[in-house]
Amino acid sequence: MSKVVPRMIGATKHIGVSRKRTEDPLILMGKAKYVDDIKLPGMLEVAFLRSSHAHADIKHVNLEKAKAHPGCIKIVTSAEMYGGTTTYHDNQGNMQPVSTPFFAGEKVRFVGEIIAAVVAPSRYVAEDIVDLIDVEYEPLPVNFDAEEAMRTKAWDELIHEDILGNVYFSDEFDKGDVKKAFREADLIVKERVSCARTSAAPMETRGVVASWEWDDTLTVWSSTQMPYPLRSHIAHCLNFPEQNLRVIAPQVGGGFGQKAHYFPEEFILPWISKDIRRPIKWTEDRREHLLSACHSKQMAMYIELAMKKDGTILGLKNKSIGDSGAYSMYPWSGILETSIGNTVIPGAFNFKNIQYESAAVLTNKTATGGYRGVGMSGPTFAREMALTKAAMLLKIDLADIYYRNFIKKDEFPFVTATNQTYDSGDYHKLLDKLLEITDYRKLKQQPRLLKNGKLRGVGISFFVEPTAWGSKVAEECGIRGATTHDSATVEMDPSGKVTVRSGQFGHGQGTKTTMAQVTAETLGVRFEDVRVLEGDTASGSYGMGTWSSRSAVIGGGTVIRAANDVRMRLLKIAAHVMEANAADLIIDEGVVYAKGSPDRHMTVGELAHITYFDRFRRPNTDDVEPVLSSTRHYDPPETYSYGAHCVIMELDPQTGIIDIKRIAAVEDCGTMINPQIVEGQMRGGISQGIGMALLESLEYDKTGQLLNASFMDFLVPNALTLPDIECAHTTTPSPLTEGGIKGCGEAAMLSVHCAFGGSVADALSDYGVLVPMSIPIGPQQVLDLIRTVDSRR
Repeated sequence: MSKVVPRMIGATKHIGVSRKRTEDPLILMGKAKYVDDIKLPGMLEVAFLRSSHAHADIKHVNLEKAKAHPGCIKIVTSAEMYGGTTTYHDNQGNMQPVSTPFFAGEKVRFVGEIIAAVVAPSRYVAEDIVDLIDVEYEPLPVNFDAEEAMRTKAWDELIHEDILGNVYFSDEFDKGDVKKAFREADLIVKERVSCARTSAAPMETRGVVASWEWDDTLTVWSSTQMPYPLRSHIAHCLNFPEQNLRVIAPQVGGGFGQKAHYFPEEFILPWISKDIRRPIKWTEDRREHLLSACHSKQMAMYIELAMKKDGTILGLKNKSIGDSGAYSMYPWSGILETSIGNTVIPGAFNFKNIQYESAAVLTNKTATGGYRGVGMSGPTFAREMALTKAAMLLKIDLADIYYRNFIKKDEFPFVTATNQTYDSGDYHKLLDKLLEITDYRKLKQQPRLLKNGKLRGVGISFFVEPTAWGSKVAEECGIRGATTHDSATVEMDPSGKVTVRSGQFGHGQGTKTTMAQVTAETLGVRFEDVRVLEGDTASGSYGMGTWSSRSAVIGGGTVIRAANDVRMRLLKIAAHVMEANAADLIIDEGVVYAKGSPDRHMTVGELAHITYFDRFRRPNTDDVEPVLSSTRHYDPPETYSYGAHCVIMELDPQTGIIDIKRIAAVEDCGTMINPQIVEGQMRGGISQGIGMALLESLEYDKTGQLLNASFMDFLVPNALTLPDIECAHTTTPSPLTEGGIKGCGEAAMLSVHCAFGGSVADALSDYGVLVPMSIPIGPQQVLDLIRTVDSRR
């Protein structure tokens, strides 16, 4: 037996430790490999001809000059690629299928839609050839506004001829006695609230490399969040054997949900590579990204809130109209914004009467899809601004309205007005903590007008976040039929080292670190002895990828299950070898010893060697196989995180300029695997949420042209935009999930923009009840609010 002295019983602790991320050294040293870093012998490059019209019939595409260019190797259009193959969306409830072509054939539906792919020795040459292609368009009327588009009856104004009125999804829901709630209300707040169209802005834009090999296999590198499902869909759409297809997601410089979709380029490049038997690459530039990668968030909401004069919420009505652009992004569809948003609109509040309508509308713009907080950002903003206005009219602090209407700790599990089952929480305690660390009550009592002539504003917001995104949560959020389980394999080799093959894929979340922490904690081995493989379909385990606050819950849950299987098998072997009862053995930092007898011990390496190679010492029973490996799957129950934000800012009433002075966040995501990583998620989400609230708006003109397709005009936050962000926590482990873990990825974009809006309303409250009902809220919007007061005088 080894002479290694084990640590004290219970000393092993990996979950809850802010361990440095193992992913970071490669990135910090510049050695990380992204899609654009892939260089293969004989590689060619692709550039795309994209539509310059938002809505037009294609009368003719002339390729003669382009094909005559000496650098032209191949040009692919709709006619060449399987006669115009399309991907199709599944029905989601009342959703009509919207086909998404890889190439526009007879019609283009938004500026940036692909018409042709040019293959050349370099991107530079390919773009020159693209300029030689002549397209004859016959312009059609452009659907610029979703609310106008849904009233369209004319044939030539339909985006898709088989979808009348351009509405491909609608839904209604009614629970309780809404009419009675509004009859008995002392105050009804009725507003139109809107969120501008925005886009995720990952450091790395989209990119694809495809390489056909001599043995009729195909390898695809893609900047994707979901390599396994992408492999399955490439194989299906290209009629290619899936076992001969390998998809690799190398380092990905940000995804944020935008890269959790399938894009035409991810199918076109593999097809071309297989066709010409050469490796090819495409990496988009920023303008191409803003034109053609999916957008998000654009919604109009008509909200009505019924209140008693003491601040009790009686009922709520909401109608959400989502601008989905020209297509419904596969696989999650464009109904995410409207459907999910209305299901989560009750938030943390205990009221019984609700009525909502949802509509997803097609327009001649880039399609919308997932982006952090998908579906939840808009309706949460509508609810919070309506509550902010109600609080001001009733002369009750918003915090006190929260306290009065919160679901109480002893009411969990709690079924909301929209039939979501919240597993656990203590909302009052968390809000107490936020108000305490920000001195909220004291700040609210101080004058708003400062000596420098600026106005101070303080805003708060509270959120509840559906996390994990297993099948149950997806169904509760209105996405029926979604398959969202995951699997993981945990294997201990003969030396006692552990390899985890995960279906998750980290693109900034630190999953290699957190999955290793979970494995080390469950197995009792050293963190340094765990290796996590992900992002490569040749070495991982089939999973749906990393998106929608699911990696910690589902990824961690599968690893806990598989690692526990290995642990139990190892204990059986150890009990046999050490002549002890398995229940009396402890595994701690890679050493197995008996309770109360630390001198009786062996290392896991010694036991693993016996398991694989020493048939005379291991148990000779059918239930103990000579391998230390397990593959498990996990489709978790519903679990809901929650939290709150406070934004303190100064506003110049002469210029409308806003200076954010302080942001504080308190979050409860159950058991934290790595608090430092949780706080990284919080700070990153807050940065994006403030960008959405203060700066970001993709603007189209009435001809469907995107006016700000560059970072010169589409503004995102930078280091000067934000102060340091203060993070704090409460901890309420889920009673339902493995390890009590909840997700934390979306949280900030459900709330911080609402707190920002509330701070603007507070700063302007000496002018009257001026609550911003649209975002972003920049200087012009502030001045417009002030001018509404002047116009009334």
